[in-house]
Amino acid sequence: MQKIIIYSGLVILSINGYSQDEQTLYNEGLQLKNNQNIKEAIQKFAKAVELKPGFTAARYEWAWCQNELNAYSGAIENLRIVQKEWKDEPKLYYELGYAFEKYAMTDSAISSYKRCLELKPDYAGAYRQLGYIAYDKDDKAATLDYFDKYIKTQKGEIKNYLFWYRKGYTENAQKNYSEAKTSLLNSLKYKTDYLNTYLELGFSCTRMKQDEEAISYFQKAIEIDPKSHIPYNGIGEVYRDNKRDMEKAKEWYQKTLSINPDERKANFGIGFCLNSQMRYSEAIPYLKKAIESEKTYTAAYVEYGYALYKTGNNTDAISNFNKALELNPNNENARYYAVLVYVSQKNKIMAQKMVDELRALSSKYTTELQNKVNQMQ
Repeated sequence: MQKIIIYSGLVILSINGYSQDEQTLYNEGLQLKNNQNIKEAIQKFAKAVELKPGFTAARYEWAWCQNELNAYSGAIENLRIVQKEWKDEPKLYYELGYAFEKYAMTDSAISSYKRCLELKPDYAGAYRQLGYIAYDKDDKAATLDYFDKYIKTQKGEIKNYLFWYRKGYTENAQKNYSEAKTSLLNSLKYKTDYLNTYLELGFSCTRMKQDEEAISYFQKAIEIDPKSHIPYNGIGEVYRDNKRDMEKAKEWYQKTLSINPDERKANFGIGFCLNSQMRYSEAIPYLKKAIESEKTYTAAYVEYGYALYKTGNNTDAISNFNKALELNPNNENARYYAVLVYVSQKNKIMAQKMVDELRALSSKYTTELQNKVNQMQ
């Protein structure tokens, strides 16, 4: 039971026999919020605002709780009212930015976070959220810049595994493998069963030729999710590219194909291994399958073209090299093999054209191939 009582001009809310003014409701709301009782807290703040619509602090806390409960539209509405009074309050713009971000109003979110930082340049959370927005936009340089600023301004230990994972993932994408490994090991400290962290650690170690570590991380990923083909491919890559053990690599790629026969990387991997073993006819079906699974798979067109060339199908080989160059005009391998085809066809004009294009790309193959062309009649 509740009723409104007016006593000496003061509005008081009587709930179950207890009278509460708006300040009491606000204080109780703060206590509930601090104890993570968000739903109960929001009721207190909303009632405080109902009693006193100009109670800005209570309305802000109400909006904060709405953000916690994913009620972003309501949070934005309340925060815009708060903004009229708190024009220079950094935390207001942070919460507004967060609500905008989650409500898919990205430009408004960025503007709010930047306003927060104008008012308080060491507001760590704003850097983190700007980093997350840049991460979602695949702006790698901006992501790492914001993340670094977050680390520098954050007081205390950063225990968010997802932050460290995203940082490591981005560093891997930027080929900063050592830094990525450090970030990903931080992620692992706070969550030991996140599949993607192990996959990225495996990738970092593969690129740094830390083969046994890479394999161990991929093996851990398999323990977490045996049906994910990615770690099988990862181990296959270690054996293919680092250990140069093509038979072992094929074994692991076959494990992927037992899960998904059409998986592009495994088909490519086996085709690559077979080409390396000079088993070109056997490589062709796998490479064709890789291309069928991904029509823009540049490396597969190159390997397929090479297998065709080695089995005497020069016309289709050139067609595949041209497709690779259409997809990636700077591809050197397609030009390298095309020169070999043109040399075998005694087509000096086209062979020289490919060499000239490689020279323009400052390719390490230029001298070797120019010598081949010079020896042509």
